[in-house]
Amino acid sequence: MIERLIIHRFRGIRDGHINHLRRVNLLIGPNNSGKTALLELLYLAGTSGRSAQFIRDDLLPSESGALRATTSLRSDLLGHEPLPRVRLRHGMRAVWADNPAVLTPEGGMEVNLAALAANGTAPPWLSFRLGTSLPEWGTKDVHAFTKADLQRLALMSLPQPPALDASMIPPTIAAIAVAPSTVRWHYLWDSAWVYRWERQAPIDHLAIWIDEGGAPAPERVLFYDVHTANAHLTQRFATWAYRSVPDWYEQIAHHLACVFPDLAGAKVEILDAPDAQKGKTGYIRFPGRTPLAIDHFGDGARHSFKLLATLSALAATVDERHPGMLLWEEPELGQNPATLVRLLDQVIALVKEKPIQVFLATHSLEVLAHMTRLLQRDDDLAQETRAFRTQLRDGTFSASWFDVDNLTAWLESGLDPRLVEDFGLPLRFQLREDGV
Repeated sequence: MIERLIIHRFRGIRDGHINHLRRVNLLIGPNNSGKTALLELLYLAGTSGRSAQFIRDDLLPSESGALRATTSLRSDLLGHEPLPRVRLRHGMRAVWADNPAVLTPEGGMEVNLAALAANGTAPPWLSFRLGTSLPEWGTKDVHAFTKADLQRLALMSLPQPPALDASMIPPTIAAIAVAPSTVRWHYLWDSAWVYRWERQAPIDHLAIWIDEGGAPAPERVLFYDVHTANAHLTQRFATWAYRSVPDWYEQIAHHLACVFPDLAGAKVEILDAPDAQKGKTGYIRFPGRTPLAIDHFGDGARHSFKLLATLSALAATVDERHPGMLLWEEPELGQNPATLVRLLDQVIALVKEKPIQVFLATHSLEVLAHMTRLLQRDDDLAQETRAFRTQLRDGTFSASWFDVDNLTAWLESGLDPRLVEDFGLPLRFQLREDGV
């Protein structure tokens, strides 16, 4: 389980940190406060599981010149390529055509960091190589990099390196005096995700962050957002889940009926997407009736179906050696309050006894209030849950945490934990007493 993050120049975050993370984490800050940036950062780091070797020729033969590394998987749990997926979320082309990388004769990839500098100040090292994983490391994925990788890879991770050259540690992280061997280091060089203002050092051309604590299994990271809800399931995911999860269809039908009682008794199937499109989609079939695609239902049903289909598959395939992670953005989208409450109940039921760390970003006071009610009823869940009010001011990210007692006190006092400033909410009103 990840317990702490320290961030240097990722998206709108120039610097920042978040501590005291728990198994269930609610992100409740205002707009533009870093919630989505955290989800994307966790997603990119979590899916960094393709084994590689980091090589800096200028540091050889020192220990820090060649280190065990990872980079992005070819596909995540849902069958998507991590970096292209994040780029598409922001309206960009899926592939990064301007990646300053080339293939090496031995099947590796060399990244020319000097090409990233727009003002002539390159990062403190001019280039590095990602080589294939060494056989003695016992990794299975030792395939050479390909031309396609050059447009799809922009992240390199160093899991607990025994040594790290000072040129690879930004001042904001160096000031905390973290031992390199106790954390995972992540380096992202796609310039669209690097905080671009007020650069003071060459290393500021890279987004760098570290995470402390246990990481999820890279192939067990589920990022669920509105784009996932509106897209078809990939053939890769649907085939894997059908073969790997016992009674997968029946599980989906059960949880879906708990959210939408009108669907009790219906059967669920995952079949080809309509109109000869790529991928698969869900179908609901009542006895004596032909099946109806879930995409013909309302937004709330579609959102719930695809979340429950993917989360039930994740929950069925994790264990202590292969823990999972759920990144859920805006669960309130398309949901009636009653439906939203029932959906939250099912999600908590699915993850409660499983090694799955949850990060839930929401703007909904209903989500926060119901989660508080669940924590009041379950002491174990309360110990494993924190809410974080995120803030992002002048590039500095911070977060204040709330436990069940804090949340209860705020809500019962009529205060809103999501807000820092005093703001007249539309739903906050006082009954007028008219004189007789």
